[in-house]
Amino acid sequence: MRLTSSPAIDTSPTFSPNGREIAFTSDRAGPPQIYVMDAEGLNARRVTQNEEYADAAAWSPKGDKLAYASRRDGRFDIVVMDVSTGVATRLTHAEGNSENPRWSPDGRHLVFSSNRSGSYDLYTMRADGSDVRRLTKGGDCITPDWSRRVP
Repeated sequence: MRLTSSPAIDTSPTFSPNGREIAFTSDRAGPPQIYVMDAEGLNARRVTQNEEYADAAAWSPKGDKLAYASRRDGRFDIVVMDVSTGVATRLTHAEGNSENPRWSPDGRHLVFSSNRSGSYDLYTMRADGSDVRRLTKGGDCITPDWSRRVP
């Protein structure tokens, strides 16, 4: 069932942990931005405000934060937004692009792809942006994810 009907390009949907909302990327107001709507496709609202370009949102396990890639000055960085306040914090500041963030199942870390070393590799960092660690070396790794916690 189609949930959006604007003439825009709507991509990268991701359900909130409770299944009640969907974050997605849309260019309906110009450059791509992050929007959130009800799971039924109603009440779509733009949540990124001061971004040149925002894409690839990922909900934190508690559903209280969104991580996404934000382009400024021709370069992508990872940003985390508090959903209730709209306050966004840029976590990466390295040379190159950092993209495709994904939360660890416990919400304490993010994995992301970056070409800061020349080719795209995978990196992890704490949810506050500290303790960045490179996981791969060469191989054009661009779409990371975590395995899910097994009860």
